[in-house]
Amino acid sequence: MRKLTLADQIPQSPDAVWAVIGDFSGIRKWAPAVEAESTESTPDGKVRTLTMPGGRTVVEWLTDEGPHHYSYTLPRADLTTYVSTVAVTPAEGGGSFIELTVLYEPADGVDMNETTTNLMKFLGGNLKAMKRAAAA
Repeated sequence: MRKLTLADQIPQSPDAVWAVIGDFSGIRKWAPAVEAESTESTPDGKVRTLTMPGGRTVVEWLTDEGPHHYSYTLPRADLTTYVSTVAVTPAEGGGSFIELTVLYEPADGVDMNETTTNLMKFLGGNLKAMKRAAAA
């Protein structure tokens, strides 16, 4: 299993940041690219459906959640495993850290360098959007 983590500090408290980015059913608070979202409770847990530009849909399953973190998974043709975690932790001296982590395993024949580069771009874009929304 491979792991990528991207984190950055923000001056807001963990509770204030989590109020903006911590709602699995409220991704549009910080992700302007998401055109619509819905969440339903199923026998397998919460399922979030996102409508992206061009009408593309993404379906994500909540796998874990706690006071300042949640993890989700989604099916991807290029990966045999994908688990993404959003977490907020206190920073020494005040403020907080937003930490985004992806655990993944590429499917056979998938270019590892390209996959890693694309996932880092995804994490970087999300972190930037989260910081912008939390600071507003």
